[in-house]
Amino acid sequence: MEVLAKQFRVSDPRGKVLFSADGSEVMVGADILRVTGTGGAIFGGAIQTPLIRADSGNDLRLESPTRSLKVRGPMGVAIESRAGDISASCLTDLKLQSLAGTIRLDSSSVILPRLKTAKILPMSGHRMSAIGGDIPKPRRGHEVFQLCVCGNGKLFLAPPEGICIAGNEVCR
Repeated sequence: MEVLAKQFRVSDPRGKVLFSADGSEVMVGADILRVTGTGGAIFGGAIQTPLIRADSGNDLRLESPTRSLKVRGPMGVAIESRAGDISASCLTDLKLQSLAGTIRLDSSSVILPRLKTAKILPMSGHRMSAIGGDIPKPRRGHEVFQLCVCGNGKLFLAPPEGICIAGNEVCR
């Protein structure tokens, strides 16, 4: 079917516009816009919507394979999963920034599995320090380290006994 017109409109029996199109705008007025194709929906510019959600039992994925993806809200942005994980991944840096507040990690467990550990080096005339000797093996239980911060804000681990000192290779 081909239609040539200045404007095209589809309404429900009560007169509510469900779909309209003209030379400058396409409007979908239905309560829910469902895209069922396996490729999802592709937009060439910005989209604005108060809600994006996946059907129950399906994953929701927002991606921009060649450009950036921005989610903005003048009164905040909430990302919530009531039944599973939330995952964010990227090729280079992942940045969490709060311009006027705090960044809060609120969990019973925070895991940073790949932090660098300062090497232990012997200090002349002193007992083993945070950078001296071998890391002592724990007698019982789990190995415990100190969480330290470089001047540039980078986190690293130091042995449990001594002080937090690290060389350039850790704080770079």
